[in-house]
Amino acid sequence: MVILTLLHQVVLQIGLGSNQSNVWIALISNIVWIALLVLFFFQDYAMIWRYSYTVGSFLTGLSKLITNNVNLVIGHVDQLLKSNGSYQTVNKSLVEKTIQELMEFVVIEPVNTEPTGLMRTLKLLVTAYNEKLESSIRALLPNVDRPLVQNVVDAVDGLRELNYIYKVIMHYYKLSNKYKNPYLMMQVYMLLPILKEYVNALNGAISTFLKGQPVGDAAGPLTAYRFVRSCSDVNELTHNIKDTYIGLCNFEGRKVYVIKARGPGGTVGSLDDGITYLIERVGVKPKIIITVDAALKLEGEKTGSISEGIGVAMGGIGVERFNIERTASKYDIPLYAILIKMSLPEALSAMPKDVESAVNDAVERIKRVIRESIREGEEVILIGVGNTGGVAQ
Repeated sequence: MVILTLLHQVVLQIGLGSNQSNVWIALISNIVWIALLVLFFFQDYAMIWRYSYTVGSFLTGLSKLITNNVNLVIGHVDQLLKSNGSYQTVNKSLVEKTIQELMEFVVIEPVNTEPTGLMRTLKLLVTAYNEKLESSIRALLPNVDRPLVQNVVDAVDGLRELNYIYKVIMHYYKLSNKYKNPYLMMQVYMLLPILKEYVNALNGAISTFLKGQPVGDAAGPLTAYRFVRSCSDVNELTHNIKDTYIGLCNFEGRKVYVIKARGPGGTVGSLDDGITYLIERVGVKPKIIITVDAALKLEGEKTGSISEGIGVAMGGIGVERFNIERTASKYDIPLYAILIKMSLPEALSAMPKDVESAVNDAVERIKRVIRESIREGEEVILIGVGNTGGVAQ
């Protein structure tokens, strides 16, 4: 519009300085003003077309990506069934139908207007969701080892997330076109770079989970595992906490209780229940609780850089972190955190070499913290936070 206005002024100046007929000047001036009016009344449609084309292309690509990953999961399930001799007992259409249904599975948030017991309710919902997901995959793979089933569960969970992103973006895409509102489309358009990065990360995660490889998020459990390997007198404690490893080892005269998700299947365990079990059931009196977890780096930070701090190093919806903080504050136990930095794609894809190297550095930092904070004969709890897929123990 600004360009056309300037053009109109130029035409007037040319016309005033020449001897051409005023008829031509009026004609050109009218054409310019008509163009301005057309652009003014149809600029919203032009904006919608521009944003709609870009968002529509993203949705088309995402749809193909989801289809390819669904086929990848189905093919992986078929291979597991063949390798275990039960392929003939399961209908392939049933496998596809089950995966499609799990992709549409929803978890309804609890009422939060009355916060009393909210975290307990959230934990109940998360536990029920995980059990539903695993039981559905277990029904398809009845004779397959549990770690392999857990890897498929993680892959299907990634598919569910991709499907949800597709549905939300499609909702605003159709809503904007329905009401001819370019500003709805503009908001989605501006978020596309971030959405593309997240989608690419999930896409890489699905294939990595199916292969049983450790992802970047496994930095916490891998740190705990390597620390245990460097200790002496390692013993695993007997308990009934699902998908959770609890071990006791001796490090230079200090008793170190190590909690992590039990590998090598893809799971995050119940770390908060492990803390409660040690302190309230076993009677452990730790001088400090150390948590190690992957953390999203800021732009400009180096992958594999490490930060130390105070608090619980743990992401997610906050249920387990809340329970650990509550237990620690109840017994007045200091909380120390070690964070291994990485980007979102690195956290969800096969563990980069820089992160794997940072794990060794994190182990040495844990040893330094224990030497500085704990005297011989005293106790400490170490928690490796994250998905332990591909990590032993």
